[in-house]
Amino acid sequence: MNIPTIQRFEEIKDILVYVAFSKHEVTSAEFEEHVCDKTRSQLNLKLKALVQAGYLAFTKKRCARLYVATDKTKQLFGVQG
Repeated sequence: MNIPTIQRFEEIKDILVYVAFSKHEVTSAEFEEHVCDKTRSQLNLKLKALVQAGYLAFTKKRCARLYVATDKTKQLFGVQG
């Protein structure tokens, strides 16, 4: 098995599960604190890729990006609404 690939998959899964079940918009700082132990720049690269793939959407509020799950992500994890 390719351990780095599995770790990347689990990191992405954890991000998507966290945002899919979150009741509010999620910041990078919140992901960093509660989900993964990557540097902010590494985390931002993952978040950008997930936005480009259609799994996350974001809005800007002041200097922060606020992330939410898209319908694609909600459907993947069976989340209603």
